[in-house]
Amino acid sequence: MALPQFRKQLLSVKSRELDDLVEAYALAAEALERLNMQVPQQPDRLAEYRTICASIQAEVLRLLGESNGAARDA
Repeated sequence: MALPQFRKQLLSVKSRELDDLVEAYALAAEALERLNMQVPQQPDRLAEYRTICASIQAEVLRLLGESNGAARDA
């Protein structure tokens, strides 16, 4: 996942939802990489998968924020 500044936090949070998002991101990133290598390129599909990857990253950040809030409240 392209969030190196959150690596430690990603490894410490135990969440089925986070695990599912990381798996979904890996699949989407692989598809994006394959699409980037295709000739001719498919700009619409590339944009779609870039959006998917960005959305998954945003959701991961939301979950990490919730995790931090829960830890502070404990």
